Amino acid sequence: MNCLQNLPRSSGLSLRNFTGTTKKPYFPVVSLGMTKFADQRLSIVAQVVSGSESSTEKGETEKDAGKSDTYSNDMTAAMGAVLTYRHELGMNYNFIRPDLIVGSCLQTPEDVDKLRSIGVKTIFCLQQNPDLEYFGVDIGAIREYVNKCSDIEHLRAEIRDFDAFDLRLRLPAVVSKLSKAVNRNGGVTYIHCTAGLGRAPAVALTYMFWVQGYKLGEAFNLLMSKRSCFPKLDAIKSATADILTGLKRKPATLTWSGDDCSTVEISGLDIGWGQRISLEFDEERGLWTLQRDLPEGHYEYKYIVDGVWTCNEFEPITSPNKDGHINNYVKVLDDNPDSISAAVRNRLTSDDPDLTSDERLIIREFLEAYPDEE
Repeated sequence: MNCLQNLPRSSGLSLRNFTGTTKKPYFPVVSLGMTKFADQRLSIVAQVVSGSESSTEKGETEKDAGKSDTYSNDMTAAMGAVLTYRHELGMNYNFIRPDLIVGSCLQTPEDVDKLRSIGVKTIFCLQQNPDLEYFGVDIGAIREYVNKCSDIEHLRAEIRDFDAFDLRLRLPAVVSKLSKAVNRNGGVTYIHCTAGLGRAPAVALTYMFWVQGYKLGEAFNLLMSKRSCFPKLDAIKSATADILTGLKRKPATLTWSGDDCSTVEISGLDIGWGQRISLEFDEERGLWTLQRDLPEGHYEYKYIVDGVWTCNEFEPITSPNKDGHINNYVKVLDDNPDSISAAVRNRLTSDDPDLTSDERLIIREFLEAYPDEE
C-alpha cells in the first residue's frame, strides 16, 4: 500500500484483542500469574518461530540480536524487572483500546503503511536520537515518508530511556502534546518507545488516567491484560501530584563513609539508571557527600564504589524485589505534613489513586493550556 491509495475498510476485526507483528511472529510469554496493581514485578521473555533467511539477512539478524541482548540486559538492570526486547523480530504492538496502541519502534518507512492499514492516524514517538542510532533506525526516512501521506501524522516527544525522574518531569508536556494530536487527528493512536515496555505504556497509562477518565488502577489492569510491560507507576503518581500541588524541591544529602576508595558515584535518584553523578570527598570528615535539591517523592538509587555497585547499609534499603534486587531509597516530604497539599500528594501517591471531578478538570485545562513543543 502506498500513500496515494485509500485505506481499506475493516470488517469484523476486533481491535481490542488484536496483536500486531511484522517480519516474524512475536510471542511474549509472561511468568506472572496475576496483574496486581500494587505489585507490578514481572518477567517478560520474547520467543520466536524462525523461518528461512539468506546469509546476508542472517548476518544482519545476528548483529541486531547482539544489540538486543545488550539492550535487554541494560533494561533489566535499570527497570528492576526481567525484560527482553528482540529488535530483529520487527515492530510489535498491542491494541489497549480500539483507539490506542502501545508498541515498539518503527524500523522502516514500510512500517508506516502497516500502521495506516489498521487505522492509525497519529504515530507518537518517545525515543531520543541515541535510542534510534543504537539500532540504526533512520527516523528521517520514516518522517519524510509520513509527510507524503495525507492521512497520518508523526510526532516526537522525547523522554530519556530508563529514567523514571525524567518521565515524571516530561509527562505533562508529553501528554499535552498527545491529547492535542488525538483531538486533531482522531482515529487510532500508536504510542511507541524503543521496546514498547516502559516509556510508551507509561504515557498511554497517564493519558488514560488524566484524559480518558480511568482510575489509575483500572487503566493499569486494562493495559496489563493487553500487553506485558513495566510502566513506572510512581512517576505517573508524582507527575499527577506535581500538577495539582506544584513542584516543590527540598535539599537532600547522601553520604558514603570511608577513605579507602578512589571514586564514589550514585546512579538512579533523579538522574536515571543510565547516568552517574560523582560524590565529593570531605577529607576532614572522611565522608563522600552529595547534596541534591529534589522534588517531593520517593527516590531509589545505588552507589558505585570503585566501579562496584552496592548499597549503603546506613541508609534506608528497599525490600528485595522478585529478582532479589535491592536499592537504597530516600523520601522527600513536605515540611508541613498536615497541609492540604501534603494530603493531596499522599492520596495521589497511594496504592490506587483516583481523581475528583474538580481535579480532572484542572488537569485537562492544564494540558490544554500547556505551551506546544516543536
